[in-house]
Amino acid sequence: MGKPNPQNLNPCNSENARERQLKSAEKRKENNAKKKLMSQIYAEFLEKEYEVKVGDGKKKISGAELVNEVMRRVLARGDSSSVSLLKEIREGTEGQKINFAGTVTTEMQTTEERVKAFEELVK
Repeated sequence: MGKPNPQNLNPCNSENARERQLKSAEKRKENNAKKKLMSQIYAEFLEKEYEVKVGDGKKKISGAELVNEVMRRVLARGDSSSVSLLKEIREGTEGQKINFAGTVTTEMQTTEERVKAFEELVK
C-alpha cells in the first residue's frame, strides 16, 4: 500500500462542508419529491375502479382488489418474480407501517398477525 497523496484529499474547511451540505440537502429534496409523486400515483391507482375480464364477462373491481389479486398470483408462483415483488413492496413501504390491506396503521402488527395476514393474501 502506497503513501496517501495529498492532492487527492479534499481540504476540510467550513466553505467546502457548507457546499457539500447544500448539495446533499438538494438531492434529498429531489428524492423526497419523487417518493411523494410515486405515493400519489399509487394512491390514485388504488382509489379507481377497473373493468377486468373474468371468463367471458367483465367485472368492476377496485384498484386495491386488483393489486391484491395480482400479488396473490405472483406470490403463488414462488419464482424470481415473487422475490422481485416482495423487494419492491419492501422498498416502497420502507419506514412506513402498512398492513396487508394496504392501509397505513399507527401500530405495528405482531409477527404472528403479519404471517396470518400474508397467508390470507396468498390464499
